[in-house]
Amino acid sequence: MSRLFASSVLAIALAVSLAAPAYAELTPWDQAKVAAIGKQLNQAANDLYSTFYKQPPPGAVSGQANDYRKLKQTMRRIQSEARELDGALAKGQGREDTVDIYESLMEFVRSARDDVRRIFTTKDLQDRATAMRQLLNQIAPYYDPDAQPLQPVMR
Repeated sequence: MSRLFASSVLAIALAVSLAAPAYAELTPWDQAKVAAIGKQLNQAANDLYSTFYKQPPPGAVSGQANDYRKLKQTMRRIQSEARELDGALAKGQGREDTVDIYESLMEFVRSARDDVRRIFTTKDLQDRATAMRQLLNQIAPYYDPDAQPLQPVMR
């Protein structure tokens, strides 16, 4: 192999490695801390669910009846996934055993955020959603090294 060829290969390899995106690392797993957040998250999901059901549903005239029904189902799923995550973490299950539950919970949360923006503006519901968002932002780095903090829902 010629010296020029070897230098070219080395230069290309270096350029590719520098161009590759840098990935963040997961926060080191702390079972007690993650389980405590999971417990709080379960309570926050229960509070959010309860507050949601106290809201008067939008009238059929508003055109939001279908969005409301979809959001109602999503709220049930958020509560269920948060309960399941809490239970698994409380039993001592680690990241590998609970990451699917976390990812499913996040899918429902993202879906609900879009629907809530269109339907509700009440302060009590926003406060409950804020509490849950803050807990999700605390637990996210244990599951997703590239997690971006959830921002408040903007109308």
